Amino acid sequence: MEAKKVKNRTQLLIYILVILGLLAVANYLGVKWFKRIDMTEGKEYSISEPTKKILKGLDDIVNVKVYFSKNLPPNLTRVSTDVKDILAEYKAYAGKNLRITWEDPAESEDAKSMARSLGIPEVQMQTFEKDKAQVMAGYLGIAVLYEDKKEALPVVQNLQNLEYDLTMAVMKVSRKSVPKIGILKIDTLPPIPPQMQMQMQNQGMPETTEQKLAQAYEALRANYEVSTIDISSGAPIDSSIKTLIIPGVGNMTNRKLFEIDQFFMKGGNLIVLADAVEVSMQMGVRAIPQESKLFDLLEHYGVRVEKNMVLDGQCGQVTVPQKYGPFQMNVAVPYPYFIRLGQDGFEKANPAVAPLTEVIFPWASSLTMLVDQDSTKKSSAVKATVLARSSEKSWTVSGYYDLNPQQKWAPASGATLNQHNIAAHLKGDFSSYFAGKSIPSVNDADDTLSQIKLQPSPQDANRQIAPGNKGGNLVVIGDGDFVSGQNAIQGNLAMLLNLVDWMSLDNNLIAIRTRSLKDRTIEADLLKENSSKPNMIRIA
Repeated sequence: MEAKKVKNRTQLLIYILVILGLLAVANYLGVKWFKRIDMTEGKEYSISEPTKKILKGLDDIVNVKVYFSKNLPPNLTRVSTDVKDILAEYKAYAGKNLRITWEDPAESEDAKSMARSLGIPEVQMQTFEKDKAQVMAGYLGIAVLYEDKKEALPVVQNLQNLEYDLTMAVMKVSRKSVPKIGILKIDTLPPIPPQMQMQMQNQGMPETTEQKLAQAYEALRANYEVSTIDISSGAPIDSSIKTLIIPGVGNMTNRKLFEIDQFFMKGGNLIVLADAVEVSMQMGVRAIPQESKLFDLLEHYGVRVEKNMVLDGQCGQVTVPQKYGPFQMNVAVPYPYFIRLGQDGFEKANPAVAPLTEVIFPWASSLTMLVDQDSTKKSSAVKATVLARSSEKSWTVSGYYDLNPQQKWAPASGATLNQHNIAAHLKGDFSSYFAGKSIPSVNDADDTLSQIKLQPSPQDANRQIAPGNKGGNLVVIGDGDFVSGQNAIQGNLAMLLNLVDWMSLDNNLIAIRTRSLKDRTIEADLLKENSSKPNMIRIA
């Protein structure tokens, strides 16, 4: 009898050890091969493949310090839960190279001081107790640290952007260097002190490049070292700049063209925002065709910016005043000059534009490819890929432009409805526009004297013209204004940032940035389905 009891106890002990062993193995496998089943449309509760790649690539310990109050209002407890979930997934993929700690700064003055030094402020949070609104102080921040570098998420509120913000912070502290981006100065204004810029703007003076693209500058500086490039003195563009953005076609001389061309020939990437018709708001709204040497440069590279404007039945809206009896109200009406592209309008094979769901191009010009678009052929040194097209309900106008939003929209007689190229990527071995020519002088002009071959200036004495490049990347968008001023909406900025990431960094952050962008627009096209004849505007 006693032997049987010993046997039963031994078996029970073995069973317990086996179960504990299985649990340990399951726990190990769960950490080693983490997998979450996420049935949501955009996989909102799972981190993306690019984030997993970045986390697995960490080669040293990155510290994530979470400064969250323990006693959060009921409406913010989900934030804390979701942050714990996503950080657990980060830890599963980063392993020992990601160290996560949680702390409530309210528990000690030292913790409060440390949170402040890392950029985590104490915030006011609203809560309801006994049907009364009350305000309490607390913390909702995250700091990411590596060696002497730190990045802070001061207040975690938008969970949709949490993965992008957190992954970007990890990437920024762990990378060895910060990529450089240049934005070409296109205004002719001299350097203006910041205190005078606002005064000039209020007086209706022309904007500087920084003012015109303020939101683009801000967004790019989150990931890059961004500088305004002034080539009016004829100095070469810094070769350490990865990508140069040219936000317009005006104010171009032969010498400026030369500096752009040589930057491109020596391995730099170009993003050119070039519309052939400028819309001026001075003395009423007017469309003014542009003449620029930059168009000649682009044609040499393989793309022509047509002197037209594209109109599209799939469009954005503008607000116009309308009278209703004795009252006047602002009413949003469709405006075909504002081309609205959804996912169908973008090249699905390109990682920079495929995730985009909505971009508005105001007053854009169409592009014509002058090089081969068939990537399977090897006859051409440069290949072109159209990145964005208007819808099949679009047409073009040229010569005379009626910009009045309150009109009956219809293609001109003889015009056909068709897709038109709005953005394109050219890649290959480009030849220099200045190959076999002399270096233009800084003060060149289109007169007889400028055509005489003069001795090179001292600053050009030792310069050699690079005759071509290998594997060059050029993006041209037929719209110089789609990220300036009020046009810099979320989708437009996402397109520019994606293109810069794709050409300057890698594809990792593109999918994360754009995964939360969803096009929920109810379609209300100007043209009836399956009809080749235009009709009047319909508002759904």
